[in-house]
Amino acid sequence: LNFMPYSLETIHPLFIHFPIALLSTGLFFDIVAMIFHQEDLEHAGFWCMLMGVISCVFTNFTGLMAFLAEGELSDLFNWSYRYHFLIAWCTTLTFAILFWVRIKFQLDLRYSTAIRSMYVIIHILTVGILFYGAHLGAKAAERI
Repeated sequence: LNFMPYSLETIHPLFIHFPIALLSTGLFFDIVAMIFHQEDLEHAGFWCMLMGVISCVFTNFTGLMAFLAEGELSDLFNWSYRYHFLIAWCTTLTFAILFWVRIKFQLDLRYSTAIRSMYVIIHILTVGILFYGAHLGAKAAERI
């Protein structure tokens, strides 16, 4: 009997949904909070972003383990995997930086329309790039 149906390599498809859902929902809460001036929604966006960044790290790690279970590290730079890998780690880094900016420049983001607008634009672009990277991962794994 196999008591461990999941391994580090096989759980990546389960983990990928967390950063996608948390980071896009956090962005949604942030935009709605800006429109309706609701601090509670801003807090929801904060916590979604925090959990999204944390889940990105685990998702990237399980993805690397899944890849190494079937290929070698040198194969990572094959064209079909390279972009997914680079986008996954770059968006994780970008979200981590955005989260740091959110904490460090909290007052600037609240009272400066220009800074807040720039932050939201970068946040929107990063979520879009995250979606595209997830699409590339599904193509590389031949799920679509």
